[in-house]
Amino acid sequence: MKCQEVTKLVSEAQERPLLLKEKIGVRIHLLYCPHCRKFEKHCQQMSQLMKKFADDQNNAD
Repeated sequence: MKCQEVTKLVSEAQERPLLLKEKIGVRIHLLYCPHCRKFEKHCQQMSQLMKKFADDQNNAD
């Protein structure tokens, strides 16, 4: 799997569950690609921040 495909799937994983085949391909790629691992980490952090922000906004109302 190439970096372009992996970053696309990592982004999509924030919106939908990946198929088993996709998950395996991404995980294998992440084992040897530090750049995509960093991208995945940043995507997860951004998702957590957005959820926290939404929760904070809902609690403020």
